[in-house]
Parts: sequence; C-alpha cells; structure tokens
Amino acid sequence: MTTTRTRLLAPLLAALVALPCAGAVGVATAAPAAAAAQVLQPVVPAATQERQILDGLNAERAKVGAPPVTLDPTLERVAQDWADVLGQGDGMKHNPNLSTLLSDFPRWGEIVATADMGNADTHGLENGVLAVQTWMNSAPHKAVLLDPQYTGVGIGLVYTTLWSGGRTVWRSYWVADFGSPRRTALVAANADGSRSFVGIPVKGAILQSYTAAGANSGYLGLPMATEIGPLRAGGYGQHFAGGSVYWSASTGAAVVRGAIRDRWASLGWENGTLGYPTGAEFAVKGGVAQRFQGGIVYWSPATGAQALSGAVLAAYGATGWENGPLGFPTTSVTALRAGSFAHFQNGSVYSGAAGTHVVAGAVRAAWQGQGWEDGALGYPSSEQFGGLAGGGVGQHFTGGSVYSSPASGTHVVPAAVRDRWAAQGWETGRLGYPVSGARTVAGSVVQDFQGGAITVTAGKAVVQSVDLGRGARAL
Repeated sequence: MTTTRTRLLAPLLAALVALPCAGAVGVATAAPAAAAAQVLQPVVPAATQERQILDGLNAERAKVGAPPVTLDPTLERVAQDWADVLGQGDGMKHNPNLSTLLSDFPRWGEIVATADMGNADTHGLENGVLAVQTWMNSAPHKAVLLDPQYTGVGIGLVYTTLWSGGRTVWRSYWVADFGSPRRTALVAANADGSRSFVGIPVKGAILQSYTAAGANSGYLGLPMATEIGPLRAGGYGQHFAGGSVYWSASTGAAVVRGAIRDRWASLGWENGTLGYPTGAEFAVKGGVAQRFQGGIVYWSPATGAQALSGAVLAAYGATGWENGPLGFPTTSVTALRAGSFAHFQNGSVYSGAAGTHVVAGAVRAAWQGQGWEDGALGYPSSEQFGGLAGGGVGQHFTGGSVYSSPASGTHVVPAAVRDRWAAQGWETGRLGYPVSGARTVAGSVVQDFQGGAITVTAGKAVVQSVDLGRGARAL
C-alpha cells in the first residue's frame, strides 16, 4: 500500500505550481491557453472526491483548532467554473476574476492542484485525499487551508485527457476557493414579498420561476444584477450566473440558458424575430429545444444552437422535426435576396416565391454545384420525388430540374432542355435519363441522354434519338 501511494503521489507533487492568494494578491491575469481536451468521467465520483476534500480540510483544521468550513454555493460555482476552464487548457493558474466574483467576501483565497500521468490510472489521479495531502505539504497552501478566518469553501474538480508535450496525458485539476463571512446575507426576505440574494432582489413571476429552478442552489445560481425593464410589450428580465428569466404578460416567465440563450441574444433578445420564450427548454432525442413566440431554437452537441422560424420551420415540422430525415439544423434561418433557408444535418429547406421545399442528397449536391438559388436553377419549385424508373429521383426548380439514377448519375437539366425532354416522356420515354450536364457547342446547348441527345439552338430544341438497330435519327 505504501509503495502504491508513493507512486501515485509523486506526479501530483511534481505538477503543483500554483500559489495561494488572499485579497487581490498573486492572481494570474490570463486563463490557460485553449487546448483540445476531452472531459472524462472520474472513476472516483466527483461528489465522493468533494466529500474527501471537505473532510480532509476540516480534519486538518481541527488539529490546529480552526473552525470547520462548510460548502458555500457561490464559492462552489466559482471553483467548479475555474476547474472547467483549467481542464480545457494546458497549464495551471489562478482565476483572474476572483476579486470580482467574490467581492461580497471580505477575505478570500484560492488553492489549486493538478496531476497528470502518461496513462489512464484507475485509482490515483482521481482521489481527493491526494489533493489535500499535496496542499498540506506546501507551506503557503497550508496557510490558506488552516486560516481560521475562513468559514466557507467551494470545491471544483475536473478530469480530462489531452495531447500535451508530444504525448497523451490524463490530468486532474482540483480547485478550492475559501471565503470569510459575507458582508451581505446570502438570502434575505424583503417586506414587499421579494427576496434578495447577496443583496440583489428577485421578485414577482421571475422569483417564482427562479425558486422553481432551485433558486441560488439550482442551476441558475446567484443573480448577476437587478431585473431589467419594462421591455418590449411591458416585459421584464433578469440575468443569473447560469441563465436568465424573462417574463411578459402573454407568455409568463421562462428560463433561458446556455447556448440557446446565446443564440436568442444574438438575434436581438425579445426584440428580435423570436420574441419572448413561451416555455422552458425541453429534451428531444439527441439534444434540447425551446419555443419562442416567433419560432424554436434547437441545440445538439454536434450542431450547436440554431433558430428556426416561419415557412422554413413549418416545412421542417412537416418532415418530422429532429426525428425526421433532416435531423438537427446546422444553421439558423437566414434571409436571402428573395427568400430564406436553413441547412440541416441531412439536407436543406429553401423558401421563395415558388414555395418552401426540402432539398437533400445527390440532388442538393448538384444544385449546390451550380450556385444554389443564385445559379441557373433558381429556387426549388417542388419536393423531391422518387419511385422513378431504375430507382431514380428528381426535383424541379424554377430554372430547370435535377434528375438522378444509379445507372445515369446526377445531372442538372436546364429549363429549355427539360421542356423538350418532358414532351418525350421524361425518363420513361425513348431518351431515358440524362447522362451528362448541358454543354455549349457552337452556340447551341447540348445535353446527352441514355437514348440520345437534345440540342437547343436559338430557343428551338431538336431531339436526336439512338435506335440500336437502325442508328441515330432526329425526332
């Protein structure tokens, strides 16, 4: 047991480079440089490690007669946020914003430890006991740990793997933020029915929504500022550490957070096309979504948060939403010169004067290749249709069509050629499917088909068919 503990503790001690701080002393001025790190699930659960660290801290404090520290929600959030930042970097520094984040504590401090190894160890690097032992072996860290003025602590931890120094490493970060008794009460009731959290009042329907989300102990955390308003249509909003709550008379109060809030903000908050949120976010297969007065914002890990509205949203819904063939949106609805569009994981929806239609697969690739709606084909004017001869599919556009089959490939058919081809019976006629794109030859447009060719000169189309028994003839 002694040998194992020595082996595991050595890399932890070697990685200990951060210094404790008190007040605004010794705080780094920049976050670690970004790196491609993957967050891992600790073998020893995070909650267990937190308890190991808290128990270890208080055991050491008891030895010197210092009062125990208890977990403080503000300190907890600050510590975990910074652990997450460190986990995505390739170094260890103090949180440069501590003096602001912990401004309601007369005295505060932070200690950090890290450890890495060249393989994924299943017992050592994810053990909070080792973090406490490491801090206690460092005089400046021990001074912060045992300071009797501190009454609260927040503990953050993260376990990641990344490429560092020419090798893959598995790394743990532990962050502990300390604070002395607050200048301002964490929670206080007010005579008007509102409640103040660290001196910031939250009231009315926003307070009800905030309380339902767990108030300061929930995912929203503490308020960042007083409510704002009146806003559009007499509404109000309030920002919290983990999101926002917005209210209007027609929609009620709803929480908006994370990437969905960021997308909503980028579109103008309640003044944008989406308007106010009409309810809380809800889970969908593979992601989450939230409804607003003017549309929906979808989020998935692969696609981020994207806003859909109007005719594009209606067409998307008709395909089965995120469970349909299109999957999640990869862009928000974007205005065009004469319409709008949004891209999805498995296709696109375009809306214009010719209607709103889905474009996907090989047909979409061919349309994209000729310039999307700005090319000769223009906007789609029909849905894609299948079940054609030889397993083919096709789709019409304002300036032509795209046809595809396994035997002939995928080709654009310009309107002038398409009209004469249609008169011959489309793909079931003597010409069959197109086998090439249209090309210009001596001032004429020529396109080859399985059974011949169509030549358009000065608006007049001539069909040259191929009869395998008698050779070519004009129709």
